[in-house]
Amino acid sequence: MTSGSRLVSGKHRGVHAVIALIGACAMVAACGKPSAGTNRLAALPLDPASVTVSGLSAGAAMATQFHVAHSGLVNGAALVAGVPYYCSAGSIRNSLGRCMKADEPIPTAELIELTSRLALEGSIDPIAGLADDRVWIFRGALDPYVQKPVADAVEVYYQALVNPANIARVELDRAGHTFPSARADAKPCDVTEPPFVGRCDFDGAGMLLGHLYGKLGAGRAPEDGELREFDQEPYAKAAGSAGLAERGLLFVPKSCSSGDERKCRLHVVFHGCKQGASLVGREFVLGSGYLEAAAGNDIVLLFPQIEASYRPLNPMGCWDWWGYEGENFAVKDGPQIKAIRLMIGDLLGETGG
Repeated sequence: MTSGSRLVSGKHRGVHAVIALIGACAMVAACGKPSAGTNRLAALPLDPASVTVSGLSAGAAMATQFHVAHSGLVNGAALVAGVPYYCSAGSIRNSLGRCMKADEPIPTAELIELTSRLALEGSIDPIAGLADDRVWIFRGALDPYVQKPVADAVEVYYQALVNPANIARVELDRAGHTFPSARADAKPCDVTEPPFVGRCDFDGAGMLLGHLYGKLGAGRAPEDGELREFDQEPYAKAAGSAGLAERGLLFVPKSCSSGDERKCRLHVVFHGCKQGASLVGREFVLGSGYLEAAAGNDIVLLFPQIEASYRPLNPMGCWDWWGYEGENFAVKDGPQIKAIRLMIGDLLGETGG
């Protein structure tokens, strides 16, 4: 990356930045077993053209970053309470302010121009890779953290880069800062607290996967052994990331556990702040509705995990969308983006990763 396009402002240092960071963290958020001798994920019968991503809040920010950085690989993104690409500009002040409270306008045109420039430099994939992708944007009308102008900016950003006919926007009037579900045992839809899964009479997982992949068949209950842990440490080490948790989660429907035919699809789910396994166990993964939709539709789910920590300073376990792991957080060389790309490469059976 050239010095003219450095992605960090240097303004988030010192005591005031630490206080602001803790506030920013309120933004929530064989068959895949390790290969022998490597502790890395084994390849699955996946269609390499089927990769999509989604996330809530900080996880949605990461989903957008990964989508834009690797648009040649990723074919769609679903964003729940998300922000535009590089909204923070590496600044905690921006993360807390314009990207959440909408206390000042988000410079969407500048972010679109930056995206084009980074693509020309090779820091992210060519923007032509975004053109035919599918995007699903959701916000709860009662969300106390991410205000409506932020969701509007997400839509405007993507409309400039993606065929507008492929973009769906949902504003649910009774939802807070939560992942909407149809589960009767979830917290009320307007409640904003961990694990951030709401009883909204709205199958968010099924809806977003249906938009990304087309009409889905009936879901089914997951079976024993389909959800398992995997070792993230080889990926963290290879990518130079200090933020990943030791273990991630992988859901592999039995229909996708073996065979040579690349019939199954791969969807990556990025959890929000205070929503990862280090803080809520498997509540989000089990309660969101992703497993049921995926089990009945040959979709493998990758749930990478971030660890809550104070070094790097990330006490709420958020994905990096403001630069706590360095200035390259939003491009292909970003440590967390690089780690996820390696995981996907292993699942697809790529070589040389």
